[in-house]
Amino acid sequence: MKVRLVLVEPEGKVNFGQILRLCRNFGVDDICAVNPRFDVRDEEVIRFAAGGASLVDRVRVTSSLAECLEGTDFSVCTTSIAGAPDDPLRQAVAPRAIPLLLPRGSRVALVFGRESVGLTRSELTLCSLVSTLVTPSDYNVLNLSHAVALYLYELLGRGFEEVVVGERCPGDYVGILSKYLEKLGTAYEFNEYEIAALRRIVSKALLTKAECRVLYRFLKASLAAHKLLRKEDLPEPTE
Repeated sequence: MKVRLVLVEPEGKVNFGQILRLCRNFGVDDICAVNPRFDVRDEEVIRFAAGGASLVDRVRVTSSLAECLEGTDFSVCTTSIAGAPDDPLRQAVAPRAIPLLLPRGSRVALVFGRESVGLTRSELTLCSLVSTLVTPSDYNVLNLSHAVALYLYELLGRGFEEVVVGERCPGDYVGILSKYLEKLGTAYEFNEYEIAALRRIVSKALLTKAECRVLYRFLKASLAAHKLLRKEDLPEPTE
């Protein structure tokens, strides 16, 4: 798994420096910051980055989360608010489940929100999965750098065996299925949060490539039956 760490509007220089140090610990050199509230090369950032200070030159600064997600197969948005039975947008998975759900070799964006208010609902719709940390108490809002440490350990610091027998559906194929579901959901007047939930069902499904082919044919036939299929709008798998 190749991880891109994405920080949306980070607010604390100390946290940012400590996160660079963590990236050095776990071998992450793909870092993207959306509208940081400080100069990422600030002296205080460098001081708290310690052995990870050299990674400051690897930080890409963008103006939107969508830019940071470009070029990845899957994206995981983290949130402290999850599990509400009537909110399809915040149905979350535990950090330890992420490596089991995503195919080996996937390019994964791991997204963290603002220290003060986290991620917006619109930002959550952009991600393939939503994840939350479950703590023994009723207070699961961790310091940002602490949360990053736990997630990087779960994704990169532990070994996992594949849980699916057979070839996994690759990330680009899952992306195509998600676009087809989005097209159908829009036609049926699902709202943006319900459409995001549809896309996440595919990401959570542990599909094999053979199953993906069946689902692809079904969705394509459904779009054709409803006269929604436009070749220029919808990509097709390469195999």
